[in-house]
Amino acid sequence: MSGKISCGIDFGTSNSTLAIAREKNKTLVPLEDDKTTLPSAIFFKQGAAPLFGRKGIAAYIDGEDGRLMRGLKKILGTPLMEEKTIIGNKAVAFIDILKAFIVHMKDKADVFANQNIENLVIGRPVHFHDDNYEADIKSQNTLENIARKAGFKNIEFLFEPIAAAFAHEAKFANEKLSLVIDLGGGTSDFTIIKISNKNVLKVDRRDDILATGGVRIGGTTFDYRLSLHSFMPALGLGTQFHDLFDSKKLMPVPMSVYRTLSDWALVHHAQNRKALADTADIKRRSLSPEKLELLYKLQQNHLGHALLEQVESTKIALTYNDKHSTLLKDLDPHLFFQTARKEFEHSISEDIHKIFNCIQNCLITAQINNSDIELVILTGGSTELPIINTLVREMFPEAMISQGDKLDSVGLGLAYRAANIF
Repeated sequence: MSGKISCGIDFGTSNSTLAIAREKNKTLVPLEDDKTTLPSAIFFKQGAAPLFGRKGIAAYIDGEDGRLMRGLKKILGTPLMEEKTIIGNKAVAFIDILKAFIVHMKDKADVFANQNIENLVIGRPVHFHDDNYEADIKSQNTLENIARKAGFKNIEFLFEPIAAAFAHEAKFANEKLSLVIDLGGGTSDFTIIKISNKNVLKVDRRDDILATGGVRIGGTTFDYRLSLHSFMPALGLGTQFHDLFDSKKLMPVPMSVYRTLSDWALVHHAQNRKALADTADIKRRSLSPEKLELLYKLQQNHLGHALLEQVESTKIALTYNDKHSTLLKDLDPHLFFQTARKEFEHSISEDIHKIFNCIQNCLITAQINNSDIELVILTGGSTELPIINTLVREMFPEAMISQGDKLDSVGLGLAYRAANIF
């Protein structure tokens, strides 16, 4: 394999990156114009080739006919991977949709490197699924099969937080006991590892890795909580409607449609004919028909992804502001969704507790104390959240905090690993 260029792919729930390893150089590949991050989104445009990333999202937001799909990594290892979905007038397997995205990334890498790249290290979360070993194995095997079908021949996997550590360690001459906190779109992953620039070329790193852990909580989980807490009540969540057989009996509007609309990977299910018929039926018997009318309009006009875009933008805005107000003008130009940071943080408090409980378990597994950690590496977009930063500093007051580029470090670290093993 000498002389061959290798690459690392960080296929994320929200964003993806790719880096190539050429001799001593590790380089992030521009995946969309000059940007090295690519939103993990595909827009299947009517009668045209699919659009990827920001271009696909923009086409959808602009109202072009087609189907937008996001958050597809979350369905790895689930029964959905065995199913097909209707795109245009055709039934397309989910595995082929994921393959289209990986093929797109490989094409970008091949053009950038001016050769057919066959060697790949692909990142994976510590756990694709919580407490489900079989689903974890199935998820990795599915991803490996997709990568092979995309044209890669030699494929290895690496935990994403370990990759993030590899991307950082060239900066440190003296060995540091480090904790990597990787809060991605779909999962939160952690590793405790000894890093040093003297270790950059080591192939076997088992003695340096003291513990790993992870939970199926990430940025899309926070979007889900924020959507249900601050957006869906305006569409009827929490309201009541009359029972069909007893008009005096009141029942809460079912949660299912709101849960589906709040999940990036499932939102299209809330916009099909059955979902519309269910909402129309409830609207006729609702005590808040004006709110159910907004829900029906959102479903009918396939505005689910557009609403989740506003949810995600609100989450990001609350990183820098105590309050934020937004609207979805295509739904109602006068309806403002308003959220305070404290309310958002309260809605995700259980998730935050699980994240930091997992970190504590990693310390226990490694048989070390909080004060033994010399360096905390934060990567993944959700590590920007103020509540995360506050709790990290409280938990590790004596440690250096290395932030770096939160979206690129895993992809770059995967390329470092590819250079060592191929």
